[in-house]
Amino acid sequence: MRAIIGKKAAIELSMTTIIVIVLSIVLLILGFVFVRSIMCRAIGFTDAISAKVDGEIQRLFESSQDDIVCIGSGERVTMTPGQENIIRCAFNVNSRGNYRVTLDDISSSDIDPRENIRSWVSQDSWNNEISPNDQSSQKVIRINIPEDAPEGSLNIKIKATKDSKTITGVKDLDFRITRQGVIRNVLC
Repeated sequence: MRAIIGKKAAIELSMTTIIVIVLSIVLLILGFVFVRSIMCRAIGFTDAISAKVDGEIQRLFESSQDDIVCIGSGERVTMTPGQENIIRCAFNVNSRGNYRVTLDDISSSDIDPRENIRSWVSQDSWNNEISPNDQSSQKVIRINIPEDAPEGSLNIKIKATKDSKTITGVKDLDFRITRQGVIRNVLC
């Protein structure tokens, strides 16, 4: 009799253990899915920043009377290694004209001079006709920073012309190269 009770208790104990393990695994998986969805959604908000770039350029226009305003001319902007980084500019024009923006120089005080920073530039000039009062931002310079690039500051100098006449001297744009977060790389 005692042997039967011992077997019955052992079966009940093993069933309880199995149920606890299954429930634990299910809750763990649901927890990972929940955390991943929240983190990816929160990180996705950073993707909405590009939509706000035009608003930032408009704000820069309000505080400046320059013919051209670019991201990086005010506060230092972050660039991420391993992806294409775009420098946007907007033009404050009163008449139609053919505008051209060219990269004059790219340098860094933090990054080892042996790094060929100039090779990171995939588009070093932009040319387009702009209509009067068109203050939408334009993608003028594209930089592909390698994944293994060191972190540091980046100084970019650009020149702008309208109908082959210089409209602005050399404009200094300041950027900071920083890595994308580990959480975003793992989760999303």
